[in-house]
Amino acid sequence: MARPALSIVIRTLDAADTLGEVLGQLRRDPDDQLIVVDSGSTDGTVELARGQGAEIVPIVRGEFTYGRALNRGFAAARHAWVLSLSAHTVPAGAGFLDAYRRAIGRFPGTVTAAVGPILGEFDAALSGGITYFEGDDLRRGFGFGAGNPNSLYRADAWRGRPFDEEIGGGEDLQWYFDALAAGETIAAVHAAGVHYRNRRSMRAFYRKGRVDFRAMARFIEPHRPSLAGLVIRAAKLALYVPLGRVDWAGAKGSLAHCLGTYVEARALAKPRAATPGGSRD
Repeated sequence: MARPALSIVIRTLDAADTLGEVLGQLRRDPDDQLIVVDSGSTDGTVELARGQGAEIVPIVRGEFTYGRALNRGFAAARHAWVLSLSAHTVPAGAGFLDAYRRAIGRFPGTVTAAVGPILGEFDAALSGGITYFEGDDLRRGFGFGAGNPNSLYRADAWRGRPFDEEIGGGEDLQWYFDALAAGETIAAVHAAGVHYRNRRSMRAFYRKGRVDFRAMARFIEPHRPSLAGLVIRAAKLALYVPLGRVDWAGAKGSLAHCLGTYVEARALAKPRAATPGGSRD
């Protein structure tokens, strides 16, 4: 069986500090297509991407939503399978793309999307294997919490069901649940792991933690972090920074994201104010 060619779509905004590392770990075949959807970078991101053979799809920053940027990138894809990556998700090994290619050859015809794990600071790359999600499986727990920072889609399925461009986050979960409702299958490819290397501010990570939790809570009952869990995570990060397991910027970002999820979980758990007559909204 011929090796399937992939179209790879990466959204960028001033991501030159990590994009080079991401592209350096992608062992692309000659027929693979690299598409970068850029929101107006000024730090050399576009030049770096072009130097690696990327096709640049610009999007005006004021028009950006996660779903809209992905739809524009996917519209430029010419292969049957399209891989969505973040400019900050670095493949955990040189065999990253091959793990997806091998999986495609094993997928039953009902698979329309696949995800790889986003590994934490302390996680090693996982071994091979594929888990299939159908029906209500995702509501019972979605494994390793992956999504569009590392997700593969069958192009014809996307054309029939583009990403929602109006929601502020969770366009990937929305797509998965719509696919499952249509009788399709989502696969988890265990060996296709990535590490998150975003160097945004602690405030940005805090906001992202809140947005991520809120988006997930629309579809499933996510794990609700505890204050004790935050303290334990802070202690682990304080231990691993001196050992070189995680750098200081990554440690601060991880802790801020966890704090955001904790705050949002508490906010969503509060009962809404009663309306006149004793009923609730």
